[in-house]
This record gives sequence, structure tokens and C-alpha cells, in this order.
Amino acid sequence: MGCVSSNLLNQDDDFTQLGSSALGHHIVSLTSTTYGLLTLDPPHTPSRFTLGSLFPSEPKSLWSEPRPFRSEPEVINSWELMSGLDTDSFRFSPLQENSNPNRLTPPTGPRLLKKPGPDRFQKICPPNGENRVVLYTTTLRGVRRTFEACNVVRAAFEAFGVLVCERDVSMHSAFREELRVLLKGKQREATVPPRVFVNGLYIGGAEEMLKVAEEGLLGDLLQGLPRKKIGAVCDGCGDMRFLPCFNCNGSCKTVVKEEGRTVVVKCNHCNENGLVLCPLCS
Repeated sequence: MGCVSSNLLNQDDDFTQLGSSALGHHIVSLTSTTYGLLTLDPPHTPSRFTLGSLFPSEPKSLWSEPRPFRSEPEVINSWELMSGLDTDSFRFSPLQENSNPNRLTPPTGPRLLKKPGPDRFQKICPPNGENRVVLYTTTLRGVRRTFEACNVVRAAFEAFGVLVCERDVSMHSAFREELRVLLKGKQREATVPPRVFVNGLYIGGAEEMLKVAEEGLLGDLLQGLPRKKIGAVCDGCGDMRFLPCFNCNGSCKTVVKEEGRTVVVKCNHCNENGLVLCPLCS
């Protein structure tokens, strides 16, 4: 398509049949490629939407006259609805344990019958385990079930906010031997972490500990134990409980001179991993 009065007009063509005034206007030569782009029909103006076109005509009474409401409210007798139900399940009090699951308060009511006594848990006290929570765990991920069980037990004690003395048997072989001596005579599965000791009482593994927590008795066992400050972190180890050996810097080897010669011997200040217990939090 091109304009006949433009510079692209071929002057040799004969336009006498168009008249003398044809070249004064922009005459467009149509090609087959432009036929589909032309709109020859007049534009269609859509009709306006009205309320009557959207909604069918209804009786005038539906719009002008409001529907009557019931003047008398319905009376519901709650005592008839709750007849036959157990009244013990509807005891509401601001001092119930459901208001704060982490609250360490003495039990009341029927819980007194399930209060943990000395006969339920065996009295086995780890070294320096009086008046504290001692937790034997492992940080190795070799056995996923054991690793996740240790994390669950640790999180349960953190929810109560008590101070926990955690002893990692994978980082210190002395803790593994200590646990074996404490549970001597028990099955091999009984020495698999985690193992929980509270105030000189042996609670058991993860299943036994969580069962006590579900019964609502864990707060009673933790009553009076030292609490951990929120956000408090050990300044010495950052709650890692171990530090590199100050003598060998974690290499487990030291250089000594014997009879005029230099000998490399094993460091006797650290464990098999070149670590020592943090003197501040252990």
C-alpha cells in the first residue's frame, strides 16, 4: 500500500482518468495484504447495562417492603444440651495447667494420685548429678533415629527452661564409660542415648521421658531445679561444652625431651578428640 502523492509515486503512470484534482489528495492504493486490516462496518456501540437488564423484573413488594423479622428471640436451654455429659471435663479455672504448659507448679486434684514417687524411678545418680538434670546424648548422625531422639529430649527440657548438664558420649569416651557403669547389668539397648537422669533419679530413654511429660509429671520432677536464663550462652564455649586443649591445641600430641632427645608423646590433658571440658559450664 502506498500514497500516490508521495515520493514513491511513479510519474510515468497514467492517472488522467482520476481527474486533475486526484493528485491533490492522498489516494491510497490497496493491496491484498491490507484487505484484512480494514474495518468497513460502522463501529458498534454496546448497549448500556441497567439494573433492569441485569435483574429480571420482580414484584415491587420485594424491593419496597422489608421482610418482617421475628420479634421474639429463640431460647436455648444449655442445661438440656449438656445433660448426660461428664461434669469433670468442664472444669475451667485460670490456674489449670492448660493455661501454661511450661508452668512448674505442684499438681492438684486427681494428679495427686499419679505424683511420681521413689518407687517409680530407680535411684541412680551420675557424678555431680545432684539437684540437676543430666542428659547423655550423641551428636553423631550415623543413626538417624538416635540423633533425632536426642534432639526431641533436649527440646523438651529447653521448653521447661531448666538448666541441663548435657554429656555427649560421641565427643568424650569417658562419658560413654560413665554411662555404661551407671547402667551396669541392664541390656545393651538401655545404654543407647539419650539417657535422662533428674535429681538423682533414672528416668530412662526418650520414650520413657516423653511418657512422663505426656502424663504431666515432668514439671513435678523438675520442681526446684536451677533454671536457665533466657538467651544466656556460656562465655567460654558458647554452649558447645568443649574447648580445644590448652596444652596441645587439639593435636593430642606434645613434644618432650627425654635423655637428651626430643620425643613426641600423647597429650594427657585432653581426650581422644583433643578437647577438654569447658571449665565454666561443665
